[in-house]
Amino acid sequence: MHKPPPPDPRSSTRQRDAERTRAALIDAARTLFSTRGFASTGVRDIADLAGVNSSLVGRYFGSKQGLYRATLEQVLDITPLLQVERRRFGEEVVALFFGAEDAPGPLAMLILSATDPEAYATTVELLREKAMEPLARWLGPPDGEGRAARLNILWSGFLISCRLMPDHHQSASGNTSTRRWLEQAIQAVVDEGGT
Repeated sequence: MHKPPPPDPRSSTRQRDAERTRAALIDAARTLFSTRGFASTGVRDIADLAGVNSSLVGRYFGSKQGLYRATLEQVLDITPLLQVERRRFGEEVVALFFGAEDAPGPLAMLILSATDPEAYATTVELLREKAMEPLARWLGPPDGEGRAARLNILWSGFLISCRLMPDHHQSASGNTSTRRWLEQAIQAVVDEGGT
């Protein structure tokens, strides 16, 4: 009986290095796309921040657009949010908003990249696919899509006010009544579907 050769340990190391490099590129891209936008961010900028050769962007993602897509797919994944207990959804979402102070957010990435037609098209597609459709399914009838849209309006408005306008952030983060209002407004949309 023929026994297969043992796995090459170098293959396993290369795989870990590839995963680490991909993760570093996505982290760097998230930071730069969230602070500069798509059009003002170069492949070399991303590679420099990630500490890798710029040719690796092409190798792992095909292009800057491919890296933008991969980064956006990761930041728009709301699956963990949909694991939250339904009756505490408003409270949990608001805690998440206030607890993610330093993380470059997807909202800034979406807004700052909207001026590039290709990035904008990718943004619209992935926002629908990775966030709005799963949220609508989770909300369910009646009018899951409409309720998902209303939550998106609430979240976007709040995050623009708090994240992109620093004076508003300070007053909102320290204001218990604003926080409570947002929790209740979000929860009211969730509860429209009954229990």
